[in-house]
Amino acid sequence: MTIAKRAYRHLQNHPYFLLFMLTFYLIYFILAFIVSLLAKQFSDSSNQLNRIIDSLDSQHISLNEPFKALESITTHYTMEYQYLLLLIIFAGTLSMVMIQLFLSRFRKKEYHTYLLMGERVYKLTAQLIVEQLLLINTIILVLLSIYSLFATPLMNQVSQLESGILQQELKQSNSLVHLQRESPLLSSENENLTRFNINAFLSGESMHNTFTQNNTLQAIILVGIINLYSCIVIGIPNYLLLSLKKNTLS
Repeated sequence: MTIAKRAYRHLQNHPYFLLFMLTFYLIYFILAFIVSLLAKQFSDSSNQLNRIIDSLDSQHISLNEPFKALESITTHYTMEYQYLLLLIIFAGTLSMVMIQLFLSRFRKKEYHTYLLMGERVYKLTAQLIVEQLLLINTIILVLLSIYSLFATPLMNQVSQLESGILQQELKQSNSLVHLQRESPLLSSENENLTRFNINAFLSGESMHNTFTQNNTLQAIILVGIINLYSCIVIGIPNYLLLSLKKNTLS
């Protein structure tokens, strides 16, 4: 029986384990995906604000203080969401390692049986990796399918969330509100000058989200990185544990 078929059989014969792991990966990837969308949204806004500031500076227009304040806010939130994403990745990695350690105790007899039958450690490790990759890629495929169907409303929600955060931050800055009211470039009478209008950012219409465009290659690379990282996180602890068990049986 091939490694892939053996992995599939194990998942098929253990529905509770299958359901638990699918739920874990679903929650984990949803959190990571939402935070990454927010980080990208603020990062894109920060980049656009930098371009606006550079354009105003090149034209010697000294009305860029509101944009500088907004750029500072968007940069701050970009870093916060990036740190949060790193924290989620770290927590997910730690959780996966702990799950593998738990499974090594739960499946102790199964491992012993395979090792006593002369199964190579790397083959048994490969089976454990394939089991998890089947679940991980199933969840990723589901999330990508859902995103492809609801990309526009989802990104609108992300944009509105960013808008709410920016408006809340601006309420705490009286100087910025004062500048906005006095500046002819930033007034509501110049709605056609969207690229120089702070209202575009405050209404969540700062830019067309490039994330919703076709990024097939980026998605493939990202899925490849996730699979490679998962192989390392799952494979290394299992290989070490199985090697120790193999030595104790020798």
